[in-house]
Amino acid sequence: LYRIILELLAHILLIVITVVMVKKTSGLDDHSSGQHALYAILGLFLCVGESLLVCHSWWLGDFISENRLNLLHMVLGMVGLWLGLVGIFAKSIFKSKIHEPHFNSKHGLCGLLGFLLIAGAVASGFALVCFTHLALHVIHRLMGLCGFVLLSCSQWFALNLGFARREWNSWKIKWLRISTLAATISVVSYEFLCLCRDIVHLLPKSWFKAIGLKIDRLHN
Repeated sequence: LYRIILELLAHILLIVITVVMVKKTSGLDDHSSGQHALYAILGLFLCVGESLLVCHSWWLGDFISENRLNLLHMVLGMVGLWLGLVGIFAKSIFKSKIHEPHFNSKHGLCGLLGFLLIAGAVASGFALVCFTHLALHVIHRLMGLCGFVLLSCSQWFALNLGFARREWNSWKIKWLRISTLAATISVVSYEFLCLCRDIVHLLPKSWFKAIGLKIDRLHN
């Protein structure tokens, strides 16, 4: 029940925040900030967040095979990385034209670090297609998880910048912050719960027998 509530809440918040941002940025005359925000929210927030959720979804598994779920997870990760790269380049090109430094704010630094971690997660995911190893699996999952946390922090800090203050009043910004925080907690909690469960499954059963734990009960 806890997993079901977390997943549903995470899906709803990710979609609602993305819809709000897309509706606002799609009609803006400010092409540099608007395009950056549009691609970033679609790629580095929605796609990355959904890629963490769908791989262990409690309801998608009833309709889609495990291989297709893994494929969907990979596609969302790659699409998110590509859209994020486009958004970063759009902002970088604009910054270079006006000779303004980039990645010198909390928003920029968290976004860059998060993007690099997601790129590492995608690369390690391709490696996992070729061979399975517990250490690589854990690294892949942790990079994706930490990358999403940093990207969500970047989204949080972006709501303090001039772009957000020009487009929304303080009340809407407050609720966007609360929604972003709630979405981050929901996605991270769900993924961390699934990660702990999967690590238990991957550990040798002899370890648990040595300390007298019942394997079937622990796995369930």
